[in-house]
Amino acid sequence: MPTSLELLVTVMMVLGTFLTVVACVGLLRFPDVYCRLHAAGKAGTLGVSLLILAPMLYFVSSEAWVFVRGAFGIYFQFLTTPAATHILARASYVSDYALHERTAVDDLRAFLPSRPHETYGRE
Repeated sequence: MPTSLELLVTVMMVLGTFLTVVACVGLLRFPDVYCRLHAAGKAGTLGVSLLILAPMLYFVSSEAWVFVRGAFGIYFQFLTTPAATHILARASYVSDYALHERTAVDDLRAFLPSRPHETYGRE
């Protein structure tokens, strides 16, 4: 009979795997780079964090360094992934990567006036 900790770790591993698969499906199915970055940034960060958190909880009583290293891994995951996706999205926008044809609102247009307005969204 599995303990409650083992069930919790299992649920976290399954949920982390599911979120990582959802991020992968989003990368393949979403129409443009901005939507793909959203999928990679949100679901990927949470999925990887859950996959790191599960062994942290499992080994917390036997090996303390696993918990410390996992905590650093989650910290840097939350620190770097949103910044990286933001920088990639901004670079794509500035380099005039076309928005999807169904994009109705361009909020960055007011903040990044260097982008030529005549190429807005459609090419």
